[in-house]
Amino acid sequence: MLKLVLFLQILFLILFIVTGYYFYMEFKLISSEIDNALELISDFQSLMPKLESAIETINSLEDLFLGLPIISDILNILVDPSQGKP
Repeated sequence: MLKLVLFLQILFLILFIVTGYYFYMEFKLISSEIDNALELISDFQSLMPKLESAIETINSLEDLFLGLPIISDILNILVDPSQGKP
């Protein structure tokens, strides 16, 4: 009977050790993934000012794009002056 109790104690101890090691490896993997995500977030934070600057530049060019048909008409008249006369 004493040997059976000793066997069960050793079995439970091995079970707890294996389960603890499994959870340790899973937590290590999760920690690594969180570190990668935090690094990616910091990369995005460093790029955000550049993206905001590019968006502001594009928005400022909108007025220029609205004026392109007028510039095209002026260039057509300069290239072919007879086009504007009936």
